[in-house]
Amino acid sequence: MRITSLNLRGFFDWGSRSPQIVAFLRAVDPDVVLFQEVVYLPEVSPYSPVELLNRDLGMPFRHEAITRLQRGRTHPVYREGLGLLSRLPLASTQTLALQHEQGDPHQRIVQFADVTADDGVWPLANVHLSVRDDFALRHLGEVLTALQARNERRILGGDFNVNHLEQHASLWHDAVLTSQVATYQSHPSTHENDDYFLVPTEFRIDRVQVSGDELSDHEAVTVDLSRAAPR
Repeated sequence: MRITSLNLRGFFDWGSRSPQIVAFLRAVDPDVVLFQEVVYLPEVSPYSPVELLNRDLGMPFRHEAITRLQRGRTHPVYREGLGLLSRLPLASTQTLALQHEQGDPHQRIVQFADVTADDGVWPLANVHLSVRDDFALRHLGEVLTALQARNERRILGGDFNVNHLEQHASLWHDAVLTSQVATYQSHPSTHENDDYFLVPTEFRIDRVQVSGDELSDHEAVTVDLSRAAPR
């Protein structure tokens, strides 16, 4: 299973970036793409960036949760959320709102998706956590607690907004972070790493790839995963 995560940065500089995003995704050829900062700005386009990208990519399954409504700097009403594209069927999807942190201008959400492949269901979670480390770590803890209560072991991917997240490994157990097996920086302007996959040990990280910086202010992170042998 190959999964790519990319913070889209909305429609910023879209005319020059979108062809490069399409070319990159065609070359990498992921089974699933997780997107963050997916916007709905009808004054720019009646379609989301994910819808526009998929006109060229032609991936048959799409789910978007553009649920965050706020006042923007450029646009009076700014709507943003998460999205995914998949070559494989989506057995189910769900979007949950996380606890709102006082001082965070955004209502954070998590997007769950069960992807059906020949070897069974791949349970995924797409996240975009707060720009403040303390908020982001509490939201990550909230997601992990919810998954534990639901007895679900999901592959988390997205923009965690925490540099050196591996330093907070006490938050999880029986899972491996991509930065624990590969060294990379996904946010080149700050020389930081904000984007990860947190992979339960039922699965194995076979490869981690990072794009160049031409796609967005974040680089895309791609993982190749396989099912681990039963212990």
